[in-house]
Amino acid sequence: MFDLPLEYALIQFEDAKPTGKIVPELLDLAARGIVRFIDIVFIHKEADGNIRTVELNDLDPESYAMFVPLGEHVSSLFTNEDLQIAASKLPENSAALLLLWENLWIANIRKALLDAGGQLVERAQISPEVVAQFEQELAEEQQAETAGDTE
Repeated sequence: MFDLPLEYALIQFEDAKPTGKIVPELLDLAARGIVRFIDIVFIHKEADGNIRTVELNDLDPESYAMFVPLGEHVSSLFTNEDLQIAASKLPENSAALLLLWENLWIANIRKALLDAGGQLVERAQISPEVVAQFEQELAEEQQAETAGDTE
């Protein structure tokens, strides 16, 4: 069904009602063939902890119109368990967008790898927080080494 890597993101919004300001950027990614959105679900965690989820097709007409270009090929792949896990990461009285996308950009790279007799052994993402922590530790190490050289 999908032979390219899939990724997901859970995006929490400060206001309990998303405004759609990120839609142009999402549309741009899809229009340029970088990604194809597979599933899109809106999650609302109420003040009492109750969870409501809204699929793209269940949006009000105005909101739906914003997302229609993204939803052309959208399937419902997130399970109820996936949605519960995502919602458990949200604070009460908040809203979020859960996206699943296929990375189309990797198709040509994969073909080149295969044509060259190569294969992808591992692929991962490193969060900005981990990178920042590494940079801080590296700077502290270099500072300690510099201090040791001057003694």
